Amino acid sequence: MSKDWTVVVPAAGQVKETAVALLALADSPADVRTDGNGTEFLVPPALADRYHESLRPKPRRRAKKDEEDE
Repeated sequence: MSKDWTVVVPAAGQVKETAVALLALADSPADVRTDGNGTEFLVPPALADRYHESLRPKPRRRAKKDEEDE
């Protein structure tokens, strides 16, 4: 079975953290492969999308005003 792979390049000094995050998001550990002497990862496109989405800052929710003070 042929599978497309996407390269994920961790930020400097973030190889271990990236590996942990990718494995946590993966459907199977076999979906995370190393490349580039262990400094890059090959993953299915859907996993790369989930990983990049997890890096986006989450919008802050505004606290509701206490309506009893009115």
